[in-house]
Amino acid sequence: MGAWGITIRQSDDGLDLLDTIVAEQLRNVNFTVFNVSEAITLLNQTIQEEIEQYKQKPPSKITDFYISETLMHDFINAALLVAECLYDYYQTGELVVYDYIGENYDPVEYHIKNFIVTGNDLPSLLTELENVQNPEHWKYQGWANEKILQQWLAHIQSVQQTLKEHT
Repeated sequence: MGAWGITIRQSDDGLDLLDTIVAEQLRNVNFTVFNVSEAITLLNQTIQEEIEQYKQKPPSKITDFYISETLMHDFINAALLVAECLYDYYQTGELVVYDYIGENYDPVEYHIKNFIVTGNDLPSLLTELENVQNPEHWKYQGWANEKILQQWLAHIQSVQQTLKEHT
């Protein structure tokens, strides 16, 4: 996984997942509203479809590894991404996203000021935020050093606390 920061939005996986939300959900509503349930469902369906595509390939260690280590991890990354988007909204009153359009993929900035959150959305996101803080979890163990791990934990705990305040 390519990463250049502690948030999921600062990773290649997170940016790819966010691009899926932009392309498949936000463009369809002209960037006026972020529907948390729809975003989670969209990402889970997209990941499941990719898993199914890889299962159609001849079995190999590479294919099995990609499914079990990369695609299965994307379910957690998707939940963390949506949690971070909601966190940004709760903290600032908006979510800033970019849509890359045109021949040169020029970024267009959008400020989403409306979120739809159901009673079922926050508990599942809070569960994932709690799970990744377990020292045995792959996400927890994936940090290069203690300093970065502590920065990430502080971020995850801040996201978790903010979401708890809105349950």
